Amino acid sequence: MKKFNFGELFQRGTTSTGRPSRTATRLRRSYNEDIIAPSFAPEEDNGAPNASSFPCYDFLRNAGILDDFFTLVNRAGLAAYVGDEREQYYMLTKIFVESFKFHNKQYGPTVAFKIYGNPITMELEEFCRALDIAPVGTARRIDDNPRDLLELYRGITDDDCRTIQRGKIRNIQLPAIKYFAYYIATSILGRENTSNISSYHLAFLNAALTGQTSYHLGSLIARRLSNRGPIFGGTIALRILTHLRLPLDSNDVPLTPRRLDIAAMKSHHFVTADSTLDNMVYRMLFADGDEKEIPLPQPGLFSIDREPWSRTKEEVEENMKIQDFHQQHDSEDAEPSYDYTVTYPGASSSTYPEYDPSSSYYGDTTSWPRETPLRPKA
Repeated sequence: MKKFNFGELFQRGTTSTGRPSRTATRLRRSYNEDIIAPSFAPEEDNGAPNASSFPCYDFLRNAGILDDFFTLVNRAGLAAYVGDEREQYYMLTKIFVESFKFHNKQYGPTVAFKIYGNPITMELEEFCRALDIAPVGTARRIDDNPRDLLELYRGITDDDCRTIQRGKIRNIQLPAIKYFAYYIATSILGRENTSNISSYHLAFLNAALTGQTSYHLGSLIARRLSNRGPIFGGTIALRILTHLRLPLDSNDVPLTPRRLDIAAMKSHHFVTADSTLDNMVYRMLFADGDEKEIPLPQPGLFSIDREPWSRTKEEVEENMKIQDFHQQHDSEDAEPSYDYTVTYPGASSSTYPEYDPSSSYYGDTTSWPRETPLRPKA
């Protein structure tokens, strides 16, 4: 018999048999619900699919947040998923997402979808196994105002609780946490509007920051896919197809790949418009609306190992004053430089290793088989 959290067997089963009506998506919600409950745009599901975004390791490395990003990835149990950067496909993604339904049954939640023309029903546990995401935590719908997620949002935004402002990813203060949130928004919980934050994002952030698995991440992905909105989910569709050992349609075409590179992060107002990979300036927003431009990297100031996971304006200003003092002092006392470097045969001058899916940052990615999908001969 399958295991359930206490109380789940006694709740009324909720079935998501389709996407919400256009009228339902237009309902105005309160401030707390806008922060905590996702509200999706009322677009029809007849647009072109969008490729899921991949991380940009050059950007992460030069911003000084690569280690912190992979710490968040590993704590959330997403190492295998993040390491999957195979091509995504137009018709596979479009049909899969448009047909996806989530049935939250009392005695075994299931998902239903189509792979090209083939209708498939799958248990939620198997769906999670295909994505390499642990099937743990409660699969019940998240309450409108969960205290733990509200506290987390305020903790990562330096107490942003103004009633005139909805929750925004941009209000997250530490760059590694903010980058992780944008990755979740554009790869796992993809939405056309990636500015607003929701309970789904915060549940993933809660797992990534604390290691707690209170919320069933697979059910959140399933709930998102079953809603109306823009079409994402290319990596998810491909992993399902691979898990089922089904072939790709020989007439399907790859989607243009996307990365959260410096151009993408400029569009999210993550860095200034004139930033380059070698000269990044972070845009840090405070609860009172003020914004400060801070050169990256800043490992001491922005480390996720330092709690709380936000910084006050006074703390940031003091840190920058100390840096300015040391830079001025060092430039005044600098002596002529001499090159005492000795080059040893076979030694590498790089201080940053290249990360790939076999890197230890990805943790153990061998738990589930991930065969490459077969493309039939034309």
